[in-house]
Amino acid sequence: MSFLLSLIGFVLVIGILVTIHEWGHYQVARWFNIKVVTFSIGFGRPIWKRQGSETEYQIGLIPLGGYVKFVDESEGEVAPADLPRAFNRQSVYRRFAVVAAGPLVNLIFAWIVFSAIYLIGVSGLKPIFDQPLPSTALAEALPQNQQAWLVTAVDNQTVSTWLNVREKLLKSLVNNQDSVSLTLQSVDNEDQQRILQNVSLASLNLDNPSQNWLQTLGFQPINIPMPAVIGDLSEQSPAGQAGLQRGDLIVAINQIEIQDWQDVVMAVRTLPDESVIIHLLRNGQATALPVTLSHKLSPEGVKQGYLGVGVEVSQARLANYTATVRYGIIESLELGLDKSLELVMMTYSMLKKMLFGEVGLQNLSGPVSIAQFSGQALETGLIAFLGLLGLLSLSLGLLNLLPIPVLDGGHLVYYIIEMVKGSPVSDAFMQAGQKVGLILILGLTILALTNDILRITNG
Repeated sequence: MSFLLSLIGFVLVIGILVTIHEWGHYQVARWFNIKVVTFSIGFGRPIWKRQGSETEYQIGLIPLGGYVKFVDESEGEVAPADLPRAFNRQSVYRRFAVVAAGPLVNLIFAWIVFSAIYLIGVSGLKPIFDQPLPSTALAEALPQNQQAWLVTAVDNQTVSTWLNVREKLLKSLVNNQDSVSLTLQSVDNEDQQRILQNVSLASLNLDNPSQNWLQTLGFQPINIPMPAVIGDLSEQSPAGQAGLQRGDLIVAINQIEIQDWQDVVMAVRTLPDESVIIHLLRNGQATALPVTLSHKLSPEGVKQGYLGVGVEVSQARLANYTATVRYGIIESLELGLDKSLELVMMTYSMLKKMLFGEVGLQNLSGPVSIAQFSGQALETGLIAFLGLLGLLSLSLGLLNLLPIPVLDGGHLVYYIIEMVKGSPVSDAFMQAGQKVGLILILGLTILALTNDILRITNG
């Protein structure tokens, strides 16, 4: 099922983003009365096509891109009646606008998607924690803590969920900040606040995407008491192989009595690769099943027991620990724009760090990772899918604006040179640039695919 969801998600996401991108080129060309011969989503042999009044619309077999083909004398003979509408005969400013339209539409689409997310409303766990983890930056900033705190702001920017906190930490790391300030509000007394200045980020590693930044910094989210009822499990996991089922209530593991789900987590974690007896209630009937646990490695490389089950979430119990934030249309558009601009700056900052070797190239992701993320987003819900769609649309727009021949940005550089010198760049110069650009793109594609394979093989 996960493979099928990943495949469906990938085709859906790439199909939407490529259609939006190519529509940008197509629509601006139509505005300038440039004749469009082909509008294709995907490459290779067409699996569907339809002839319009002058444009053939098609879907290619390989869903990894698309193209819009114009009437152009550089690509073959053009009928005399079509010469005024040929792409190569347009002014450099019109050609610039047509090429720039694709990535710009992707950026505008990302803004619209992010705005829609703020309008619909985003839910998540409130950033509530109690005792900081020992020997961490948070423990140093908040010693001898005796109560639960709600994080309300990071560097004076409001946060509502743990995801917001992580996003602000990422922004701080990308901006090379050494520390952040945290605004806290007492859970028991809303009038009691504390501001922790200069909480060190030295322990966080931007070059290690698997690092749990919240935990490393010292956050220990408050334990939400949940009954030990299995809500989800993998058929291939130790639990699935042993015959555990959704809805089972775990009452004991070996001789360890289980009161809530946290007891299950703590008991399993300490028993990697061991055989245990799980006592449970199924439809009111007591039973016991032998289970051989496997293990997973913590971010620190420590073996931890793995059962392969998830808790059945009680929405009633979660109500006091979750936040849903919605905004009006105008405010959503403003926040969507702010989010887009923030991601643009962060993306180019990360690219710069990769270029100068400040972070590793393992941060690049390829189509396999995109497929996995797409499947997970589809399974999670509308907001997760929209978030991924907006992020990938923005990434596609920015990638295509890079001044690399073969990409839209490379053609825009040629047109800027033409605007300055008053004549097009030579064919020899353009062909040499295309070869260099093709090598760069192929190299990045191979690297991204290699990263995907390493992520899969390393779990």
